[in-house]
Amino acid sequence: MNKKAAKHSECKIQNFLKALPISDGAVAVRVMSHADAEAYASGTDDALVRRFAHLPLEKYTPQVVHDLIKGAIADGLRDGTLAVLTISDASSDSFLGSLVFFDVTSDDAEIGYWVAPEHRGRRVSGRALMLAMEIGRKLGLKKLRARTVQNNPASGKVLLDVGFEQIGNPLPQVAPSGKTEMSVNYLVEL
Repeated sequence: MNKKAAKHSECKIQNFLKALPISDGAVAVRVMSHADAEAYASGTDDALVRRFAHLPLEKYTPQVVHDLIKGAIADGLRDGTLAVLTISDASSDSFLGSLVFFDVTSDDAEIGYWVAPEHRGRRVSGRALMLAMEIGRKLGLKKLRARTVQNNPASGKVLLDVGFEQIGNPLPQVAPSGKTEMSVNYLVEL
């Protein structure tokens, strides 16, 4: 059995749809819709998102996002191995950013997130991370993992503020973008 097949065989299929949508009254996390495509594409053009989110594609256009929603995003939700979700305003449902569950196993998952520049400074990241932990609990996960690049202390602070703990010292790791970065790892028990 190859590594990918072994990883999948130890993975209990997660039904993210049973845990969504979820809201704290100010911020919501829900399945990404085609109405989010333009805002998502625009957000990925931001210099900080490009630097720190480690997105797998070089360029996102609304059409690319539409294709992902119909393809890889739908496939990931269906097989429980990937959930590319929207962080939205709870009252208007407008797009604020993205929350992703990936590297999913029966016990844990890694999460990543970014917030569009016009919505920063409103505690969106912290609220979305708290909702991510609730999603994890609903799915029966025991812990969530996250990582930041060493020179992104703002993201590390948000993770620590919501209950994640730093694990070890920074070390070189391959990010989802395929680049090797000095990464700081975090973990929260659910």
